[in-house]
Amino acid sequence: MNRMQWKVAMGAALLGLCSFAAYAQSTPPAAPAGNDANPAPHNNWRRGGGGSERELERLTHALTLTADQQTGVKALLEQQSMQMKALRAKTQTQTEAAGNTETAESRQAGITQMDQIRDETDTKISALLDDTQKKTFADMIARRKAAMARHESREGNPPPSATGPGAI
Repeated sequence: MNRMQWKVAMGAALLGLCSFAAYAQSTPPAAPAGNDANPAPHNNWRRGGGGSERELERLTHALTLTADQQTGVKALLEQQSMQMKALRAKTQTQTEAAGNTETAESRQAGITQMDQIRDETDTKISALLDDTQKKTFADMIARRKAAMARHESREGNPPPSATGPGAI
């Protein structure tokens, strides 16, 4: 093989490798397993999302849930998921109607409603647990709320307790 043929062959090989790398980056991720017709966007995994199945697995492991408890918790988490999706859809519709401008007040109202949905679900889940599990679950909730407050303060938003009822 002469020098020119070798350069052409190497150039073609390099072009092929670059093309493969570009294709691999442009291929969308595979759809998650499950019956969810509208799977959560990929970036929700970074924010701790992942849906009711992932949360059920986490709670089952942390609380050592029985099969009956898993069934009840799964139903409650799915109900919460549906309520959250409906709230997001409603908020998006209202934002679009207002000319795609979300105000700080509307954002805070949405956050407050999501917090209420989460609190209601937490109360219902707690009712399914024994005393030891309730203590562990209460600790998990306290850690989650502290993490959410830290996140809100990093974004420059006041923590929910500073703007909610009973604020000083």
